Amino acid sequence: MPQLPAAVAVTLNSTAQTVAHTPHSTHASAVAIALAALGAVLVLVCAAWAATRLLVLEPHWTLSLRHAAAEAGVRLSATWAELGDWARLGR
Repeated sequence: MPQLPAAVAVTLNSTAQTVAHTPHSTHASAVAIALAALGAVLVLVCAAWAATRLLVLEPHWTLSLRHAAAEAGVRLSATWAELGDWARLGR
């Protein structure tokens, strides 16, 4: 590929004008490389999580924990409602 000169003379209506060309940088900055690597890691983690969810590879304790947390939420909600009823009655 032929090398372009640093400045090219352009003639418009018999008037010579000089247009300066700046060389383009083809190097990626360190920030761009770090962001690309972070994005790639995020995509890999999401793909691994999705594959695990699709194959239903969950340990038993996560299912038990989910059930226990839902049970605690229902009981806490009922207790809070009972306290609200008690306060409304003015006891």
